[in-house]
Amino acid sequence: MNTRYFNKINRILITAGIIILIGTYILFSNFKEQFILIEAVFIFTVLISVAFIINGLIRQRYLKKEEYSNDYRKLLEGLNSISDSILTIEKEETLFEFILEKAVEVIRRAEMGSLLILNKNNMLEFKALVGLNSEKFSQFRLKLEDSFLYIKSNGNIEKACIIDNVEEFDRAVLDFDALDIISEGDLFVAKSAISAPIFVDGKLYGMINVDSYDYNAFREEDVVIMEIFAKQASTAIHIHKMVDKMTYLSQFDKLTNVYSRGYFEELFEIYLNKAKRYNESFSLVIFDLNNLKVTNDTYGHQVGDILIKQFAQVMSKNIRQSDLFARYGGDEFIAVFFEASLDKTRDKTNRIAIYFDLNPIDIDGKKLNIEFSYGIAHFPTDTLEMNQLMAIADNRMYQDKNKNKKPLV
Repeated sequence: MNTRYFNKINRILITAGIIILIGTYILFSNFKEQFILIEAVFIFTVLISVAFIINGLIRQRYLKKEEYSNDYRKLLEGLNSISDSILTIEKEETLFEFILEKAVEVIRRAEMGSLLILNKNNMLEFKALVGLNSEKFSQFRLKLEDSFLYIKSNGNIEKACIIDNVEEFDRAVLDFDALDIISEGDLFVAKSAISAPIFVDGKLYGMINVDSYDYNAFREEDVVIMEIFAKQASTAIHIHKMVDKMTYLSQFDKLTNVYSRGYFEELFEIYLNKAKRYNESFSLVIFDLNNLKVTNDTYGHQVGDILIKQFAQVMSKNIRQSDLFARYGGDEFIAVFFEASLDKTRDKTNRIAIYFDLNPIDIDGKKLNIEFSYGIAHFPTDTLEMNQLMAIADNRMYQDKNKNKKPLV
């Protein structure tokens, strides 16, 4: 059924009414009792009126049902789009903007919106905007206690709420400082709004708002859709954070926060192929911390971890961003210094060793020096192959270790 169907019914009713009128007139035209004709016309008028009313009610109900059907379809499309985007959108800010765009698209009469994240200072920061001036809102911070949701729920934020008159609401509840900022920034463009909380891992993470230029623009059905949308947004953010965490753990060593062995090998293969193609050079260095097992046995593994982390921190500060540095396993580390000769790399490594000699670590009053052995292989001087480079550097590292083997002091 559609609008043409109801218009067709109306035309049929009108045509039928005309036929009945003509027929009634002909039937009773020879009778002097004209009141019979009047009575028939009256009955017909009542019947036609009832028919029009019934048809109008059916039409209204159908159109309302069709409107809900369209809203539901748009909601499903929006939620599916968010689900599909979780693994394809890398930056969190881009995900926030995408979620907000879908919310404005889905909610009836929504024309703009904002997504705010609660920071460590319990202040809400604008992280995504649709239809609003980003420059005006970029530096604006809103106290959680001044938000729609907090005030409407008396601090017990659980579900979405409607604000039928944003300006009137703000003037009634916000302090003068906040009102001045809003007024100066011309932020009273929204006349009505829906605000919904975003929870991640059971904690308030932020809020998502959709706004309209009209007062009283939203209805309770919109609140239901908004709450469904906010929950889906919560799920998307949670999954996105989990993916980020898994990606980080696959690329970085948990203890030292430097590259992991697997990720280093992926990057190194790329850089090696590039070096072959463009005739570039580099030095590969393998480091091994001396006497770490003795340190673990004597002072415990926690002290050994402190030495490992300190070594990684100092090394990270002494390499360029273009170089590579990773924990290769246990007490072994590996580095690649691009466009660095053997002599230049050896000088850099010796300076780092001197730094550790001059800066021992204090463990319960005991001074512990970080000592290490190392081996260097140069590309392309030593070899052009990845495995052979590592084997050469590893062999030279063990030669250095045997030459400088010392007891723990």
